[in-house]
Parts: sequence; structure tokens; C-alpha cells
Amino acid sequence: MYTLQKIAELIESAVPDGAADFAITGIKNPEAATESEITFISDTKYIPVVEKSKSSVVIVKNGFLIQNKICLQVKDPYVAYAKIAQLFEDTTDFFEHDYTTTCFIDKSAQIHPSVTIGPGTVIAKGVKIAENCRIGANCVIEKNCLIGSDCRIDSGVIIRWNSVIGNRVIIQSGAVIGSDGFGNARQGDTFIRIPGFGNVVIEDDADIGANCTIDRGNFDATKIGRGVKIDNLVHIAHNVTIGENSAMAAQVGISGSTHIGKRVIIAGQAGFVGHIEIGDDTFIGAKAGVSKGTEPKAQITGYPARDLMTMRRIEAAQSNLPQLLKDIKQLKKEIEILKQNVMKSN
Repeated sequence: MYTLQKIAELIESAVPDGAADFAITGIKNPEAATESEITFISDTKYIPVVEKSKSSVVIVKNGFLIQNKICLQVKDPYVAYAKIAQLFEDTTDFFEHDYTTTCFIDKSAQIHPSVTIGPGTVIAKGVKIAENCRIGANCVIEKNCLIGSDCRIDSGVIIRWNSVIGNRVIIQSGAVIGSDGFGNARQGDTFIRIPGFGNVVIEDDADIGANCTIDRGNFDATKIGRGVKIDNLVHIAHNVTIGENSAMAAQVGISGSTHIGKRVIIAGQAGFVGHIEIGDDTFIGAKAGVSKGTEPKAQITGYPARDLMTMRRIEAAQSNLPQLLKDIKQLKKEIEILKQNVMKSN
């Protein structure tokens, strides 16, 4: 429970007179919110829904008010919602359990006393885990891994040897960090596997979605930058680097040694060839097939990926193809008639 004054300070808003001590017990969508739960509106089309809501307090855009509601005005309601949601997130232990009786933890592992660990987890020699981490059930943390403070490692995560995880990192269930890269040398009709000697480094405040796989580097590290957000079912190949505060949606695949710049946005199912460089602040559309690098601030989409506006013109033209084919057939008929008429006149 938080006072409205506390919430207003968090989102840099002003509290209307007399409302500073109003108690807020949670945050919900307008339809489900109760009188003591805060809600938000990011689009005016939802005004009727918010007006009918039982919620007494609404986060709104600067200069906007809703009758009979306490309105906290902000520059971006969606950002304010994200900040408030973190206040009410459940950060209690995953399990009420004495992990020492059901886990295997090597005697050489250095684990801060504040760390909580779910049943069935295995922690190998040389592992170091800093304060306030929450580790779920049946996780595997292999030898010599380093995990910073305030991390959340969900049940079923595998962190392979020598991986380095920063502070406040979230890794969701089923993710595999530090798997072998897809490296093979072809000799005649067979392949010779190339082992990876590098590791994976995930910097502070990164989020790794469920069932992601991040391969270790061949010699150097595969690096996930500070603040990177990776959705579920994403594959990051060996020696890829992803710049800080970039984000990618589900089912993206990035081939080996590709460099993704800072603040890059990648939509779902985009695929990248290896050994290319994507410039800072680039936008890449859904299902794009990226076969070459980009300059900073590029906007590309399509297969193969091209400039966004070019692809929109191509797609618009493609929608006219059925009629164009009809027109061409008609023109061919008319040309044939003209030919026959010319031949007759001669």
C-alpha cells in the first residue's frame, strides 16, 4: 500500500489538493480496478471505459482531466504505469523452502545469505551469487558463473559455465545461457564440431525471456548490453553483441558475430545473417530478412529487408497486381486486333 503522494513523486506528477494521503492498494485495468486501485489511460478512445471504472485515481496525459476522478497528469501515462506496476510487483520468495536439504550446492560456491533458492537447483563449484537474488526450482548454474545482486532467475533456467550475469537481471524459465554455438568445419561430406572457449556476459538491468538461447562465444564473449530487453523464444548466436537499451520481440534469430547497436528495436520473427553491423537507433520490422548492415537510425522491413518506405510502396504496388494483369491481358488483345487490322489494310 502506498500513499498517492508517494506515487506522484515516483512519476513526477502533482497531487490534487486534499488527496496526498489517499491509500493506493494496487494497479489494474479500468474494468477491474476497485476504488483504492489506480488505473491509467493512454488513448482517448478509452475515456468511456475509465469514466465507468470504480477506480478513484487515473493517470492521464498532461492537460487532460476526467470528471469525478483524481487525475495524476504526466508526460507519458504508459511510462508512469510501468513505474507504478513495479511498486506492486510480487518480489517475495518463490518458495517457502529450506533449499539446503533438496539442492546440490558445491562447498566452494559463494552465495550471499540473502539469496533464496528453490528446490532441486544445482550450483557448481566456483559460483558466486550476490545479495538479494531469487533463484527458482530446478535451475542449473554451472562452474565459475558470476551472478550480480537483485537478480531473478526463474525455475528451469540453465546458466552454463563461466557465464557472467550483472545486477538486476531477469532470466525467465527455460532460458539457456552459454550453450555451445553452431560452429562446424566441413571436411568432405562430414562436419567437425568447433567447441566454444568464450562465455556469455549479460550486463545490468537486462531481461531475458522464456526459452531464449544465448550461445557462448568462440573465443571472446557473446555480450548482451545494459538494459536490453529480449522477448521469449529468441536465439542469439555465438559472438553476437547487442548494444545497451535495445529490444527485440519473440522469435528473432541473430546469426554469429553480428553486432546490434544501441537502442535498436527489432520486431518479431526478424532474422539476421552473420557478420553484419546494425547501426544505433535502427528500427527493424517484423519478419524482416536482414542480409546486410545498416547505418544508424535506419528503418527497414521485408524479405529481403529494405528501406521501410520503399517496402510500403512495393507492398502497395503488389496489391494492384491482379488488376494490372487484367489490364495487360486486355492490352495484348487490343494490340493483336490492331496488328490484324494493319495486315488487312496492307
